[in-house]
Amino acid sequence: MHRAALLLTVFALLLAGAGCGGGGDEPTPAPTPTDDVQADIARFEVRGQAAALITPRQRTSQVVVYMHGAGERLESAFRDVAKDGTFKTLLDAGYALAATDAHGDNWGNPASVQDQLALVAELRERGLHDVYVLALSMGGLDGFQVLGRVAVKAWAGIFPACHLASVWDVGLYRGQIRAAYGLSARASPRGALRGRSPVSIDPPAGLPMRFWASPDDRVIPTRPNTAACAAIARRRGARVEVTTTRGDHGDISNYDPAGVLKLFESAG
Repeated sequence: MHRAALLLTVFALLLAGAGCGGGGDEPTPAPTPTDDVQADIARFEVRGQAAALITPRQRTSQVVVYMHGAGERLESAFRDVAKDGTFKTLLDAGYALAATDAHGDNWGNPASVQDQLALVAELRERGLHDVYVLALSMGGLDGFQVLGRVAVKAWAGIFPACHLASVWDVGLYRGQIRAAYGLSARASPRGALRGRSPVSIDPPAGLPMRFWASPDDRVIPTRPNTAACAAIARRRGARVEVTTTRGDHGDISNYDPAGVLKLFESAG
């Protein structure tokens, strides 16, 4: 089996077996018969949320923080066939991978943003100082908000959400958004949507950013999300590339392992 594929399989099994809880934060080597697998796996908690880190055993300061999409948790995120190629490619190139459950419905709400910032702080305590962001769908709302708060080397968004009102209007995730912001069934969402439509985008000048999105996406509409927020990032001085994909939300054309790696390598 391909080394990175084996890594991800072991990682997913360990996470599932532990229920993604904080069952200790010592690195967990891959068990036999995987003695040739050069990686360590750690499970821990940040702000009471399950988090995980997979680190190549060759010394690295580079870590990709994955900010997950709706319905994902650690045990599912690292077993998703669509993203498998991207994770394999990054691991083979020597990048560590990290993620937090971030209160599950991380629709850009303050609790989940603080979870992501706490994860980055924990990773830096572990010697991983070069942070790269990979944000998928809903995760874009957290991913954009860490910019300007922590140093990020490069930022990749796969059909990233950045305009909460447009997602609310689609209607598929109103229950999740209410839960994320603690809104009752009768409460107005205006307060949650205000200031996140679009969300704050404050990249440092020259930040390499790339977005993958389809004009036929019926879940995260491209115009108010990728198109508008890429334009804002450009105006703020980021180096932004937009890749037009095809099909509806989640189409396989949005997953570009070589493109993600190229973006991250361009930042050093």
